[in-house]
Amino acid sequence: MNQSVKKTFQILEYIASNGNFVRLNDVAQAVDLKKNTVHGYLDTLKQLGYLEQDDISPRYKISSKIESLQVPSFSVNTLKQELRPVLERISNLTKESSYLAVQMGSYYRYELTCEPNRAVKITLNMGKDYEMTTTAIGKCFLAYSHHLQESLRKQHAEGDFAAIEEEVSTIVKTGYALDVEAYDPDLNCVAIPIFFKNKPIAVLCVSGPSFRFKEAQFLESLRIMDAVLLEHGKYQHKMAL
Repeated sequence: MNQSVKKTFQILEYIASNGNFVRLNDVAQAVDLKKNTVHGYLDTLKQLGYLEQDDISPRYKISSKIESLQVPSFSVNTLKQELRPVLERISNLTKESSYLAVQMGSYYRYELTCEPNRAVKITLNMGKDYEMTTTAIGKCFLAYSHHLQESLRKQHAEGDFAAIEEEVSTIVKTGYALDVEAYDPDLNCVAIPIFFKNKPIAVLCVSGPSFRFKEAQFLESLRIMDAVLLEHGKYQHKMAL
């Protein structure tokens, strides 16, 4: 067992369970470490933003940033079960293919699809890992993950990533992303991130052949997704329609 990791969590657990306004001496005694050693732990956690110091006394408290580590309690299987009728309704109303995608670290994967009964339709690979920067779906995930953005910034030239940053900033403002023949010249897509307890958990999208799925269809698909999710009630979006 890594002792540094163990002590870090012991310190956080002690602060959280003892009033959230604790002295360095109390923490040192509780975790059985010297004061200067504990000060190093506390200072690192403070620099990372997980601890704050009281304005009046030299006491430490856990900051709200710790909430970013809390993952909503849901499973992918439950999500698929609950959203399958949502996708079916969206495809029925748009007459185009709809998809549910979930994040897998720095990639995403399609977990659910519903295809319309049309001769020409879009079929994508299920179970394949897709990169974040190449599609509307990936950029939806990217828009709400500063960690992903920082990681990808190191992999791209400054000018190239500036364009991506501008695009994800627009996604946060509008609540949706467009892919107009960017990933595939025969494919257009509109995607929205969905939230549970104010955290992004998946992305819904509607895709169609570029010869018929154009701007008017983008807007209509967004309206339909908005209405169907509102009707479902459990999951939210942040579209500015």
